[in-house]
Amino acid sequence: MSAQLVSIAALLVIFVIGTIRAVNLGALAFVAAFAVGVGVLGMDTSEVLAGFPAELFVILVGVTYLFAIAKNNGTVEWLVQAAVRAVGGRVAAIPWVMFVISGVLVALGAVSPAAVAIIAPVGMVFAARYGINPLLMGLMVVHGSAAGNFSPIGVLGVVTNGVVERSGIPGDATGLFLSNLVFNVLLGLGVFCAFGGRKLLRAGRATPVLDAAPGGAPESPEPGGRPGGTGLVTEPRGVKAPAGALPRTEALPLDRDRVITLVSMAAMVVGALVFSTSG
Repeated sequence: MSAQLVSIAALLVIFVIGTIRAVNLGALAFVAAFAVGVGVLGMDTSEVLAGFPAELFVILVGVTYLFAIAKNNGTVEWLVQAAVRAVGGRVAAIPWVMFVISGVLVALGAVSPAAVAIIAPVGMVFAARYGINPLLMGLMVVHGSAAGNFSPIGVLGVVTNGVVERSGIPGDATGLFLSNLVFNVLLGLGVFCAFGGRKLLRAGRATPVLDAAPGGAPESPEPGGRPGGTGLVTEPRGVKAPAGALPRTEALPLDRDRVITLVSMAAMVVGALVFSTSG
């Protein structure tokens, strides 16, 4: 059996084991790499280690860590709320907000499954609250994350463009990113029209939910009947919603931690694009 077939067979084995048993695929892949390299191909340990993609590993660890912080300190949720406020509460625009936020996160370096895992639960809350088809919301999140793939600073973009460069194949990183972006936007338009988007266009604006005041009561509307809240917020902490009520979210202020996280993300983009760094 050729070395290529042995490698493919090893990949199939680790995927099957990882699916059946709760074993980390990365750990299995390390074992398989040495088993194939040393045991089958007769390579030295140093030769096997030389193939380890250290640069990509640093990118994955660093970006995943940054976006884990952004999720845990509420920066991602703040971005979603800010985007929904920016569209004026228009129900038809909310799926596109999730599309754009997912795409931006992936384009900045988050891996696509992680972006979907972050945004999908938030999107489903909005879907339940405003009567949006959950399938529409889920597909918009997925295609949004796919639209961000092949960004020059994204994981797939770095891997693909690196392989193209090392292989001496003519390539266009910007063209690859834009063509994938346009393709997924067109798919998003098809999904939007097929799963209730036209109905949402007739729905107009969402009825705002008033911010929770410090004492737990909603703030009074401003003079003229305009709500004083952001339209995205909820009951105070510690108060349980009635049985069967839709899940609510807390209005998040732009505090110091979130500002630092946003500045760090912007600095990462500048460093990757302007200074041509990759890790």
